[in-house]
Amino acid sequence: MSKVKNNIFYILDDFKILSYFTKSDKIKPKKGKPKTDINCKLKYISLTNKFYIIPDDSIKEFNEINISKAVSSNLQKPLIKNNHINNLTIKYGTKLKSNSIHIFKIIISHLIKLNLEKHVYLTIIEKKIILIIFDKKELLFYNQFDLSNNNYVKYLILLFDEYNLDQKRDKIYYISSNVNEKKVLDELRLYFFSIINHEKSIFDIIINECK
Repeated sequence: MSKVKNNIFYILDDFKILSYFTKSDKIKPKKGKPKTDINCKLKYISLTNKFYIIPDDSIKEFNEINISKAVSSNLQKPLIKNNHINNLTIKYGTKLKSNSIHIFKIIISHLIKLNLEKHVYLTIIEKKIILIIFDKKELLFYNQFDLSNNNYVKYLILLFDEYNLDQKRDKIYYISSNVNEKKVLDELRLYFFSIINHEKSIFDIIINECK
């Protein structure tokens, strides 16, 4: 691959580099690490499931306990990075501590600006399922799961049940990526009646929020 000068590479990682994309080829992420020039900028986006989210007003209490006993976490202190957004802190594992942002912060920052009523959001990126319930500027639920076949249907049904949502009435906003969108939407419509394509893809959101 030839070197590309004066470009921004958005690199998706989960303790190892998974793929990358640029603004010009955002719908076709390429596997592996790009060959870059000294003038290129690299922005690492962590997709790891090894994270926990803490309200900022509770950080002191969490710092005083052994977090590994409180939550299911394999995090080790030398590898932990903090991101802050909307009175929340996400702590996650990364090998790229100095130049990394978690996908959680990127998506939540985007949703805060929309200021919409209570909705469910779904996106799938690099075999990660991301599920969110957001109400105006308040996060009600966020979690990630490894993709296996169509297990996003199962997770959505469980989420709707836990939050007393109506599969016929409540909306799911699907944030597109580079997966087979028709397949995903066709499967979802067997169980959910109100599915809306979000106005921006996950790649557009990453690019906008990483400026």
